Amino acid sequence: MKKKTSIAPFSLLPQDKQKTINNHFSFENHKKGSILLIQEITKVDKLYVLSKGSAQYYFQENFAKTLKKNLKEGDNFGGISILMNDSMSTRTLEVLEDSTFMTLDAHVFSKTCAGFKEFKEYFTAEFGKCMLNKSYAGIILRHIRDKEFNLPFFNQPISAMFKPNIATCPMDTSIKNAAKKMTQSSSSAILIRNKKKKIQGIVTDADLRAKVLAKELTPQDPVSQIMSSPVISIPAGAQVFEVFIKMTSKDKRHLAITNKALDIIGIITEKDLISSQSNSTYLLIKAIQSAEHIEHLENIHSRLSELLLDPIKNGSNPEYITKLITAFSEAILNKIIRFTIDEIGQAPCRFVFMIMGSEGRDEQTLISDQDNALLYEDLADPDEAEKALEYFRKFSELTCNQLNRAGFKFCDGDNMAKNPKWCQPLSVWKQYFTNWIRSVDPQKILYSSIFFDFRGAWGDLSLTDELKDHLSKSVKEWPGILRCLTENSFQFKPPISFFGNFIVEEKGKHKGSFDIKKALLPIIDFARIYSLKEGIFATNTLTRLFRLYTKHSLTSKQYLNLIRSYNHMMGLRFLRQITTIMDEGQEPDNYINPANFSSIDQAMLKEIFKIIEKLQQKLKVEFIGAS
Repeated sequence: MKKKTSIAPFSLLPQDKQKTINNHFSFENHKKGSILLIQEITKVDKLYVLSKGSAQYYFQENFAKTLKKNLKEGDNFGGISILMNDSMSTRTLEVLEDSTFMTLDAHVFSKTCAGFKEFKEYFTAEFGKCMLNKSYAGIILRHIRDKEFNLPFFNQPISAMFKPNIATCPMDTSIKNAAKKMTQSSSSAILIRNKKKKIQGIVTDADLRAKVLAKELTPQDPVSQIMSSPVISIPAGAQVFEVFIKMTSKDKRHLAITNKALDIIGIITEKDLISSQSNSTYLLIKAIQSAEHIEHLENIHSRLSELLLDPIKNGSNPEYITKLITAFSEAILNKIIRFTIDEIGQAPCRFVFMIMGSEGRDEQTLISDQDNALLYEDLADPDEAEKALEYFRKFSELTCNQLNRAGFKFCDGDNMAKNPKWCQPLSVWKQYFTNWIRSVDPQKILYSSIFFDFRGAWGDLSLTDELKDHLSKSVKEWPGILRCLTENSFQFKPPISFFGNFIVEEKGKHKGSFDIKKALLPIIDFARIYSLKEGIFATNTLTRLFRLYTKHSLTSKQYLNLIRSYNHMMGLRFLRQITTIMDEGQEPDNYINPANFSSIDQAMLKEIFKIIEKLQQKLKVEFIGAS
């Protein structure tokens, strides 16, 4: 190849600078198929110049490669990302054959750009050309908006975003006339009224494209034949993140907006959200929903932390963060179960895939272990029961393995559906719960604290409803379980000494720190124990506390103190996890060092721990009888 600095843009530098920069180049060899940079994820820490071989860069969206360009010898990549995109790679760089690259450290590159205008303009001019391409501009603008993605936008009410001009028509309107009315009102959806003029359903432009052909209808057929019913709605006072959650969980692109009288007053669409603020979390979930193979979900969980970086650092409400994580996790689980069924066939009987622990409480953080189980209906015929057992064990093994590939690690305690013990018919699960409730065995009490926070995530939810009824009935028949759970909860005490000092690790990796997750457990345990006592089926801690407040199990002061304490510690937990991932390049953990806090923050934590101590005292008096 030519001398390193004899190729553009280095040839634009003065001769003496060319000689100096020549000494800063390094050589790297990369094998065919290597991915050197990943769009919107990898930080670009060097400029790449292809010396020998072949490479290609591209943008991947919905698993299709666009904006592709091959690198030939002497071509470079990474300069625009360093200068114009905060060193975030705008495209993926893949090696097509064994290749050699010359690389220049980003710091040296940036310093050279700052000192030599013509050299820098080589890249800025190239950037301008790229920005003329709408697709490329969308990538850059999305990244810029992502940096602005923070609490104010997602906590806005949707009242200013939805379209109040509603197109409606009677159920017997022809498809042709309904489409014409949609065009006239510039609407992507039309609401269908029944004879009593009540909204009965909705037809979208997607329905017009897909359903008419699929059902072999003519333009003269009534529009009611392609409508979706019932109409999914949301109150006008709802916040943007609530719309986001409902759209993704229901897989809808349109939601009806209702006023306080529950009348429909408008429609909000997926495009309204995206045009208001292009949110990569939302787009990532849509990409998950359109995935066609498990390879498309490979370690996709790792992308979540980067997308949540700004919301967490900007102090977004932890409840909002956990809801986003839940929506993300459920999208992956739904898609993976579809993959499993496509591979092994339909289930032989009714079943439900359950999630427990933090996932069952909708309180997942950036630590992504699996806690799941499988429950299926009892079958009287022994042969059918044996076939069902064989199917569901295969189903569970494949599903858990694919979740692991997506980035949801196997549970260290083996509390997963792939463990045959946790893949059982309803009658066995009822017996499990009965045994745990009537036992004083510490291991069984531990199972109670994990599995009692269960909910159905996929399948026939009537099966989990039946198990909840059994749990509630069993606790009433054997209330001693509440005493056992209370005694177990005292294993976790606030990390504060008698003299008001923080109790921290004295040695090891986390010396000087304490586990904020363990500090949260007394609140979680309190909410679980009292909810079991009151027959509350909700699993989310904040929801449980609210229901306990409405049942007068908590005073307004106790309720507010617990909510604020919980949210404050969850905020610290998220901040710690995002710091370990993004700043330290480590696996996320829950250890925080109080020495890094201001005196005000330390005082706040100590006050929270006093509240938790009073909480545990209330439990002790109520369920153990000791003061």
